[in-house]
Amino acid sequence: MGCGASSAAATGAAPSAKNDPFTKDLKEFVGKLLMEENYAQNLLEELKTKENPTNQVEILLKIILSIIDSVSSTTPPRNEMPEFIAGVLVTFLYHLTVKHAAPAKAVDLKALQDPAAGTAYHVDAKWADSVYDKEAAADPKAALVEALAKEPCSIKVAAADILHFRPTSALARPAVAVALDRERQLILVVVRGTANVKDAITDAAGASAPWMDGYAHEAIAMSARNVFEEVRDQVLALKRENPAFGVRTVGHSLGGGTAGLLALAMHRDAEFCSAVYGTVPVPGKKSKGTYRITAVGFGSAAALNKELTEEVHPYVTTVVHDADLVPRLCLANISDFVALADAMVDTFKAVAEDVKKLINGETPEGYDGMKVMKMISKAAKDPAGLVKDLIDEKLDAAADKAEDAREGDETRLYAPGRLLFLAKPEGGGASKAYAISKGSMATGASKILLKGSMLKDHGMANYAHVLLTGEVLPPPP
Repeated sequence: MGCGASSAAATGAAPSAKNDPFTKDLKEFVGKLLMEENYAQNLLEELKTKENPTNQVEILLKIILSIIDSVSSTTPPRNEMPEFIAGVLVTFLYHLTVKHAAPAKAVDLKALQDPAAGTAYHVDAKWADSVYDKEAAADPKAALVEALAKEPCSIKVAAADILHFRPTSALARPAVAVALDRERQLILVVVRGTANVKDAITDAAGASAPWMDGYAHEAIAMSARNVFEEVRDQVLALKRENPAFGVRTVGHSLGGGTAGLLALAMHRDAEFCSAVYGTVPVPGKKSKGTYRITAVGFGSAAALNKELTEEVHPYVTTVVHDADLVPRLCLANISDFVALADAMVDTFKAVAEDVKKLINGETPEGYDGMKVMKMISKAAKDPAGLVKDLIDEKLDAAADKAEDAREGDETRLYAPGRLLFLAKPEGGGASKAYAISKGSMATGASKILLKGSMLKDHGMANYAHVLLTGEVLPPPP
């Protein structure tokens, strides 16, 4: 299948979901969808009136509805909303055993903590996590120093080395800190993301607009411009005082997207770039060397089109934690998802009729006897599971139906730069080995897949846990 998604059959067994509460609840919802005539309509009304659902399936359905609403003026579902909700539920079911392509190589996360290897992403994660929740602090800089000093991965930073910290955000002006990382010889520009994950998802689904000589997320491009104007002179002053230091922009979520665009803007600013690189040529096709302006983002929002994403590939890294939804959200991807969910409606109608016949002990047209006996047994024990089996057989072509135009869409947005994709271990066991891949979101892993952990995987605290402790997160409750 295209766009970096692969079926379990193609890449090995999917993570076991037998004891996953989300999977159990999802199958219960699909079972009701199958057997109760007006269930989809009733569910839609319930979602509209329930402000704070506690069931994970309902929480995710409300999130999906808000995302779909963001494109309703340009890409409305062709089905009525009750039927479309049914399509979304069945898409969740279909995606249980579809995963973003991940390499076979397993890596101990602690291997990513080696400063000598030029990674030390755990330090950047500590900074990106620590800038959150400082708006109410009497002394924001002192609060940031205190947060950095906490375990795990205690970082000792002098208050004097935090030169600037605006802990509050405004429209197109995210919270930002400028600090010296003396151990790594870096001038850090740390951009905070949206504090609320639901708001982050809504904000990430923004329009693309011309930027530089490509396209960028309009609101994130404005944020990058405003932050650059705010910190530019101070960063240059710090560079003059610390000539051996490089510049690194860091952020999470929309802050990660902003950090990636900042690094590009810094390279495109001739005066700024000259001040940072000095007499050393900027690395490129004609010269090798070390990039002195870099960026690291965690769960970065899709913010650049393919051409610009590939341009920043050598010096911008986006770390994506497994099913994290935010790096995959852009209007073009959402439109693709709407088309898939609409296709699911038609497929489910056909499959549902077959399953109902099997539940009644009847043989649907086109099924052989031996196969029917197994299906009748499964229909009695796990009707939603049988729905999934039949959909898996019928939907591969429909699942990729919307993908033909992806390559030619110059406005489609991706998380910036090269991708460090952390895929959870198979089976969700106690192993500490994640699978790791490098590439870019423009060449893989950009497709929206509906997973029970897609919100939890986005949390900066969870990125920090994974990278600071080297331990796999437990499955969602």
